Amino acid sequence: MNEKTWTRMVDTRTADGRAMIMPYVVAVSALLALIVFGDVANQDSSVKLAVAAFAVLGSLWTILWWDGVVADMSKLAEDQPDGVKGSNIGESFDNAPFAVMRLINAGVISLIGLSQVLAIY
Repeated sequence: MNEKTWTRMVDTRTADGRAMIMPYVVAVSALLALIVFGDVANQDSSVKLAVAAFAVLGSLWTILWWDGVVADMSKLAEDQPDGVKGSNIGESFDNAPFAVMRLINAGVISLIGLSQVLAIY
């Protein structure tokens, strides 16, 4: 793969990752505000179910999105063109613990979703 194509693919996947951050933070913040100020725990069971479903499905969607981004970045690290491979950033790509990143991302997002569901019920 040539450097221009590789760089464009890295830019695209990092943009995909950045595109998910703000919607996730807004959704988590809105759910937190709803749980704290909306007294969701004392609402009808259908309201609790809807809010919990949003928390769970939003978390799953975010996990899948981020896992795809990190998985693709790990593959792009393997496909580095020669001009990048010998650089410091290429070395950083080679040493990046992508599997650990995937586990940590999934764990943190899962714990946030779980804590929201526990606060609802």
